[in-house]
Amino acid sequence: MSATADLATIDALRDLAARLGSAGHGQRSIYIEEFAGLYGWSRNKVYAQLKKIGWSSGRKTRSDLGTTKQDIDSVVALGAALEAGIRKNGKATLHTPTARSILAANNQTFKVSNARINQLLRRERLSLSQQAAPKPATRLRSAHPNHVHQVDPSLCLLYYAPGGKQLQISDAEAYKNKPETIAKIGARKCWRYVLTDHYSSSVIVRYYESAGETQGNLYDFLLYAWGRLDGRPFHGVPQVLLWDKGSANTSGAIKNALDALDVNHITHQAGNPRAKGQVENGNNLVETLFESRLKFEPVGNVGELNAAAEAWCNAYNLNAIPHYDSRLKRKGMIEPVARFGLWQTIRPEQLRLLPDEALCRYLLSAKPQERKVRPDMTVQFRHPNTKRSETYCVRHVTQAYIGCTVMVSAMVYGQAQVVVTVDDHLGQSHRYLCDPAPWTTDGFTDDMPMIGVDYKTAPDTDIERAGKAADRVAYPDMDQEQIAKAKAGNAAPFGGLDAHSHLKHLHVPATIDRPGTELTVPDAVTLDVKPMTHIQAMKRLTQALGRALTPDENRRLRGDHPDGLTEDQLDQYLEQLRNPPPDEQTRLEPGLRIVG
Repeated sequence: MSATADLATIDALRDLAARLGSAGHGQRSIYIEEFAGLYGWSRNKVYAQLKKIGWSSGRKTRSDLGTTKQDIDSVVALGAALEAGIRKNGKATLHTPTARSILAANNQTFKVSNARINQLLRRERLSLSQQAAPKPATRLRSAHPNHVHQVDPSLCLLYYAPGGKQLQISDAEAYKNKPETIAKIGARKCWRYVLTDHYSSSVIVRYYESAGETQGNLYDFLLYAWGRLDGRPFHGVPQVLLWDKGSANTSGAIKNALDALDVNHITHQAGNPRAKGQVENGNNLVETLFESRLKFEPVGNVGELNAAAEAWCNAYNLNAIPHYDSRLKRKGMIEPVARFGLWQTIRPEQLRLLPDEALCRYLLSAKPQERKVRPDMTVQFRHPNTKRSETYCVRHVTQAYIGCTVMVSAMVYGQAQVVVTVDDHLGQSHRYLCDPAPWTTDGFTDDMPMIGVDYKTAPDTDIERAGKAADRVAYPDMDQEQIAKAKAGNAAPFGGLDAHSHLKHLHVPATIDRPGTELTVPDAVTLDVKPMTHIQAMKRLTQALGRALTPDENRRLRGDHPDGLTEDQLDQYLEQLRNPPPDEQTRLEPGLRIVG
């Protein structure tokens, strides 16, 4: 509508407003109908346009404005039914007439028209369009570079050509909708892994040939992204890793490795990709700014693809792509900045260096190991950093007790620290960080109490606390020292109880004797005792006499007992050697002879 026509319409509305002001009873409706017919408007539109130029009917507001005879609980139930009929793709399969019919058959009351119900749904913010509106998003912030990283794998635009190693760009629509295209591609697919640093928006990408997402590819990508590369300033292990609930992400091996690297891994809620929208946008950047170039300069294999991707990543993050401004533009910044330039503001205490790759590979394969708590409330564990068995005190692990089983896993950071996991009586797991015992060269630790100097008591475990609580019940009004003395003196618990005296006064029912059968017992069994050998006998005699046997004594022993000696025979022969008859004493004493 032209400006002239607009002014003419406004003048006509002003003239109508003047006529309505002086109109008598019943004339206002006639004037409105004539004006609506002249301009092809509805009556409601005529009233709306009149309000825009300041006209008011002058009528008093209805006292029941905003009220309704319809029960609002039934409207809310209908709104809930409509929302339940929305499919995951957003299509509404249930509408007001059908929902009303269903609910009316189930004791819900509706007293107004469907149009009025729709108005009430809009008023209660329960209409289909209102419920389908995107939920408000909360923008999140990170504290510094490497504070939060986000990672996301996706199937990229590339696939392997049948019968060859070359990579080709796929038709996105054909790939999405035509099964024959997927069948042609087969199991060999090209997967894109993208990682972003939330603070600097730096983007890292790498490709893998795989039939699907695997924990091995994910962990290899993380080590690649966090490791040091020539020409790439970006490196280091984050404090927080945000990812989705993919099976590779939530596998025990990946979680154990990240726990050992002291990375807090957080999965976003299913169906809420905006929680990691930065890395989702990173995938789009890689697809549109890098993979689009491969149409004009194809690559033959994944190795060539990764070399090209690495060069593009460095150029993009350093704002070095010719004729393209890739600097980060964020509200509040004085001027745009290169992503790697912003990342390089990281401070030394914020840059956690990735450990040796061999150790990181070990962490992926290593599982928490079972250990039993020893009597001194310690466990033994061979830490990969020190490559020796370390002793870890678990006295502060309140759920642990002597002999219980705990799970121990290594921490990469720190001085050979471990995480001890123990379950309580409800089956809930509790994790504690434990340091290795600081052994000195004399085989003690500094925290051991010195004899005669100081005295330390170990903190109570759950079992000890429960036992002491039970003792206080059995020995009321006593402290722990008094309880110990009472128990040492065999004091009766609970001040003494009738534990057996009442049994004497019980009424015992009479019983009837039952006849039995005599048991036939066999004759006593005589056990044969195996005699000791001559060598065994001579050893026993030598120990008893404190000297060796003479040749005559040896010959006599063998002659009198050719088959060996029993215990009784040995005792008799020992008595003969200690107290020989007078006629043999002279013969058995060693004589003197001249030597030389």
